[in-house]
Amino acid sequence: MTARIVLADDAADVRDLLRLALEMTGEFSVVAEAADGEAAVEAVRRHQPDVVVLDLSMPLLDGLGALPAIHQAAPACRILVLSGYSDSGLRQAAVEAGADAFLVKGLAPRELVAAVRRLSAPEV
Repeated sequence: MTARIVLADDAADVRDLLRLALEMTGEFSVVAEAADGEAAVEAVRRHQPDVVVLDLSMPLLDGLGALPAIHQAAPACRILVLSGYSDSGLRQAAVEAGADAFLVKGLAPRELVAAVRRLSAPEV
């Protein structure tokens, strides 16, 4: 079974790279993309994905603001924050707001795939 993924990042080229890295494995299906936090929440509400890959710095509603709304829209969904900032305070704020994992942009595609794989695995 392929895990359903929503990608939320304001940069279209980043979303394209994420989609390519995930879908090439055959394990994931990107069911929606969003360029801002409000669109991300709506996409999650509509598609009920297994995992959301969420940028923190987006227009209209940033990732930190979107986290609680995403949890409310899809309580079983797991959230991977992918940020351009490695600040440990930001990481802590994301986890406190409900992120299940936090990675810094620029990582190797295999690291992203491994993180999404872990988050989408059924609970044992």
